[in-house]
Amino acid sequence: MAQYNHAQSILTISGYEITGYENTGDALNIAPVGDDGDITYGVNGNGVFVATCNKGMILTIKLLQHCADNEFLNNLRNIQINTPKAFSPLHIYYKDTINGDEILLESCFFTTPPTATRGTTHNGTAWTLKSTTSTMKLKKGIYNS
Repeated sequence: MAQYNHAQSILTISGYEITGYENTGDALNIAPVGDDGDITYGVNGNGVFVATCNKGMILTIKLLQHCADNEFLNNLRNIQINTPKAFSPLHIYYKDTINGDEILLESCFFTTPPTATRGTTHNGTAWTLKSTTSTMKLKKGIYNS
């Protein structure tokens, strides 16, 4: 058995804590940029594993419409796009405080601009950032001894 409570997790982007998540199953997604490598097979059936040396991750977060986190992220993205000399790559830290999982993403950049959708229901804002390096420490969980 395991337990997870999104309210008990922490996500910081260069020291700023993100709190305005949508109430959805994929409000936070951290995924590898690509595979660790692949096997190239020869005609005799032998293979060679070739590593990609890829250590990056993609962070996607879905935030509530008009939450303060959107303004913070929008300001950072505008600096990255409009005045790149003033932009410093971002550092992202995630921790599941109940189960102990930790993920660190370093040298992060905004890669996919958010869209602004408005209508008669809530419209969240999705932010996508990509890192050049990452460290993932997944734990067995609180009740799994």
